[in-house]
Amino acid sequence: MAEAAARIMVVDDEESVAVTMQAVLEQEGYRVWSATTAPQARRLLKRERLDVALLDLRIEDTDGIELMRELLGEQPDCVPIMLTGYASLESAVRAIREGAYDYLVKPCDLDELKLTIARAVERGQLVRTLNERVAELEEANARIRSFAEELQGRVDRATADLSQKVEELSEAKTRLEEEQHQREEFISMIAHELAQPLTNISTSAQLLARTRTTEETKERARATILSETRRLTRLVQDLFDATRLAAGRFEVRPSDCDLAEIVRERVEAARGQSERHRLHLEVEEGVFAARCDRDRIAQVLSNILTNAIKYTPGGAVRVRLQPEDGRALIRVVDEGPGIPDDRLEAIFQPHVRLVGRGDGGKKGSGLGLYIARGIVEAHGGRIWAENAEGGGAVFTISLPLAG
Repeated sequence: MAEAAARIMVVDDEESVAVTMQAVLEQEGYRVWSATTAPQARRLLKRERLDVALLDLRIEDTDGIELMRELLGEQPDCVPIMLTGYASLESAVRAIREGAYDYLVKPCDLDELKLTIARAVERGQLVRTLNERVAELEEANARIRSFAEELQGRVDRATADLSQKVEELSEAKTRLEEEQHQREEFISMIAHELAQPLTNISTSAQLLARTRTTEETKERARATILSETRRLTRLVQDLFDATRLAAGRFEVRPSDCDLAEIVRERVEAARGQSERHRLHLEVEEGVFAARCDRDRIAQVLSNILTNAIKYTPGGAVRVRLQPEDGRALIRVVDEGPGIPDDRLEAIFQPHVRLVGRGDGGKKGSGLGLYIARGIVEAHGGRIWAENAEGGGAVFTISLPLAG
């Protein structure tokens, strides 16, 4: 496509000069407009886009430099050239300082005029090209900044997500390590729990096989075998119950029961476990009829009472049964050292044992309280542990009563 002709305005209050310059420049292929007054020049500025303006330093009563300021304000890409018939160093310096590209003295040499105009046109084109490139560069920089901000945002979000994943993985790793440690402890504990009664059974069986064993020794051996067999049966049953709880297949067989009767029976049975403990039972007035699995509720109470005796060196164990808002609350309070606050919930997890509560190093399967919670929750109830203000542990069982 052919390049468009440069657009030039000639402003001179001498009409002959303006017309002559217009004719000369049009012969050079430019589009030229001429004006002899400031108002005419202003109208042209409003109407036409100009590349070069030849401005007389004096136009009637208007200062040519003032008109140049208006020109640059309206069309900053236009290249102004000042004309004057009264050349002076002061006027030339003033014109250049105010933004004039060049300064010509009338009458102008035509070759000088053409050359000056050509350079001005070229300069204008270079300035416009430069401005366009600067605008493109600024636009590109703006896009780059936008892309950089978006990329930084993505990086920040990805970093945050990655940090969260790393933290989650670290927590999962810690949990897995803890679970692995618990499983290893549990396996070790089960092995110990199985080894002791099996050793006792084996020893007793060997005594029974000897021909010279006295009847008294044989009787003790038989009693040991029966006792250790019951112990193994109980351990196997606990393992079986824990497996069904973990698989969500634990079941209870509810029937009409009197919770007060079950509590009294279990307390009475627990009194024979220790001569160093005093068991006190308080049953408040009320009806304690409930739909429950009698054997399972008895199992829970036996576990709680056995723990209260096992983990305390002596003293009183107080059991209280009371009605409260359609539920029965069974509280078992001992006089032992209590339970660390950070273990009050953990003791109901599988394989966690109440070590360090004055138990004298006794061990258990670590499944009793886990199974107890499963039994209570299967009845629509709750079980939790607290520490009494004066010392000792408090286990509370809440069960729904029959409507």
